[in-house]
Amino acid sequence: MKKVFSLLFIVLICFCLLQMCKSEVKATFVGVIEEMINDRAAYVYVTKAENNPVYGIIYVNLAKNPNEKFKVGDKVKVGYDGTVEPTAPLWVTTLTVELVE
Repeated sequence: MKKVFSLLFIVLICFCLLQMCKSEVKATFVGVIEEMINDRAAYVYVTKAENNPVYGIIYVNLAKNPNEKFKVGDKVKVGYDGTVEPTAPLWVTTLTVELVE
């Protein structure tokens, strides 16, 4: 009986951890790449925000789309978890990034 409760407890903990790790896009913005930090990150100037009013220059993790080659001047749509870190420049947890026209 003790083993059954232990197993159920472990399964419950694993389920909770998986739910916490599962991130979904809660906000997006469109911007222009102003400066490449390297091939995996850039500073993006926000031109249009949805679901969360962000503005200015934001650090974006381009590695979320490894199949795309980004460059300065590209217009991108960035999906993130809705949280903006109050750093200089602003920083978001990038979940998706794609080129737009």
